[in-house]
Amino acid sequence: MSTTKDSVNNRISAQFQERLENFQKRSTEFKNSSRQYAIIRSVFFVACVVGFVMAANADTEAGLLVTGIFFLAGFAILLKKHQAVKKAQIFNEELARVNQEELDRLTGDYSAFDKGEEFISPEHPYHNDLDIFGKHSVFQLLNRTSTRFGRYLLAKWLSEPADKATILKRQIATKELGPQIDFRQEIQAHGRSAEGEKTETKHLLRWVKEPSTIFKNKIFTVASLLLPVSTTATIVLASFSVIPSGIPLLLVVVNMAVLGSVFTRANDIYKKTISSNKVLKALESQVALIEQSDFESEYLQDLKSRFVHDQIKASEVIKKLQYILDNFHNRLNLMYHIFNILFILDVYWLLQAEKWKENTKADIEAWFAAIGEWECLTSMGGYHFAKPDYTFAEISDTPFTIEGSQVGHPLIKDASRINNTFDFSGKGGICLITGSNMSGKSTFLRTVGVNAVLSLMGAPACAEGFRLSFLKVFTSMRTTDDLEESVSSFYAELKRLRQLLGYIDGETPILFMVDEVLKGTNSEDRHKGAIALIRQLNKLGAFGFVSTHDIGLGNITNELQGVKNYSFNSIIEGDEIIFDYTLTEGICRSFNATKLMQKMGIEIID
Repeated sequence: MSTTKDSVNNRISAQFQERLENFQKRSTEFKNSSRQYAIIRSVFFVACVVGFVMAANADTEAGLLVTGIFFLAGFAILLKKHQAVKKAQIFNEELARVNQEELDRLTGDYSAFDKGEEFISPEHPYHNDLDIFGKHSVFQLLNRTSTRFGRYLLAKWLSEPADKATILKRQIATKELGPQIDFRQEIQAHGRSAEGEKTETKHLLRWVKEPSTIFKNKIFTVASLLLPVSTTATIVLASFSVIPSGIPLLLVVVNMAVLGSVFTRANDIYKKTISSNKVLKALESQVALIEQSDFESEYLQDLKSRFVHDQIKASEVIKKLQYILDNFHNRLNLMYHIFNILFILDVYWLLQAEKWKENTKADIEAWFAAIGEWECLTSMGGYHFAKPDYTFAEISDTPFTIEGSQVGHPLIKDASRINNTFDFSGKGGICLITGSNMSGKSTFLRTVGVNAVLSLMGAPACAEGFRLSFLKVFTSMRTTDDLEESVSSFYAELKRLRQLLGYIDGETPILFMVDEVLKGTNSEDRHKGAIALIRQLNKLGAFGFVSTHDIGLGNITNELQGVKNYSFNSIIEGDEIIFDYTLTEGICRSFNATKLMQKMGIEIID
């Protein structure tokens, strides 16, 4: 089994390495092409300047006109090609980075990954104890999102269990997306082109939701049609002395007055949308990729169908907004202001933007949300592809069910991970786990909890087999003191346990994990309190795991139905303590605190 797993891991690692090198090579080629285009553009510019000078010296208007047309057309073509090459270079750089990160995940190096720390809630049922967010976390293991919507939705999926129907449809979608490595990585790379612009999405959506102002005012619509034509016509007529030159000047003054009436609005929209270009381009690229792809699962087909607006592809609608805003954002250009005075461009582009908004504002936020959903599914698909030996949980209709075959912690490296098999079910059932120090009790509880969370969001579990019913997870493991609040670790644990008791509603099965129960008090009080807690949890009908050093608690199995004893043991051979980290039925038979203290230099007197 181990040899087969190593072979699979090596194959996947080699595939990521090959892709990394290919994308790096392509990126370098495009980078070289970009430099060549930069040189060509410079040479072309110099040649055109020389052409202008020669035409001017020859005093040929035709030469100046031809040179001007040639310059504008040639420069536009070169600029467009250069931008395309630059875009391809950046895209391949991002694809290379994506594959490097996959290699880092395979080696367990998450140091450079987004920690998602802003999602941590101290009051959450399991965030802190199961390392869902933060350094070396489940979020880092899964997260392949690149938009704000994807990040927030993935955090939500990790924080709330889904119902059975939702879990099953996510599992099917994840299985389908897993092998589609090009699609998944391109979605991620396109999204990353807008990295650093996440906050700008808020400003863009805020503008979209604002009521239109000039679009509903017919005066501006009429002015945008008549004034540019009138101004142009009078300038031409005045140049041939058909009409007085004061008439076009008067129209220019009228244009400036109209522009002044929308100046504040134009500035406001400019500020709210100026940084949205990258966001829109990333969204358009992601949506276009989805539109061009075919999917088998109903869930993915439904997600794809959301990118349709009045029978028009969403990518085309988004591209139109890009075009409008790109032109409007030229307001900082001097040439724009010259033409603005003549053709009231601010009014025209504001009308176009508000027209787009009126037709599409109900869809744009839904498109962003749908992209977030796609990113969550491709994240789980990427996780599934990188760990094909992990299994999708069977969702049982029998409540209070959880069992696993060869279950391990996904954040522990394959070479170091010890897997365990367990079957623990039944309302009011409690698994008492005793064991010596460092024997693996806490790791086992986290292993069960993390795999339950992954399974309840639809992601694969680190196991050969995993089965559970719909349930909610609650943990009490890392309770610490709080000096600012003058709270001792013992009192902090009591507060957490009170939260657990309040969390049990008698309807939804609660899977709890309590580590080193009542560790902050003396042996006698700990024993009495632990027995009382176990009796109450058993009576309330929750089910779960309680770890303890108190082997005397094991006797409670004689009086409470559904309570079982399991343990982790160690062996002392000479000065060495040997752990097998294997879950065993029955109460712990070995303890090592004395030996551990001796190894630390503490003299033990018999």
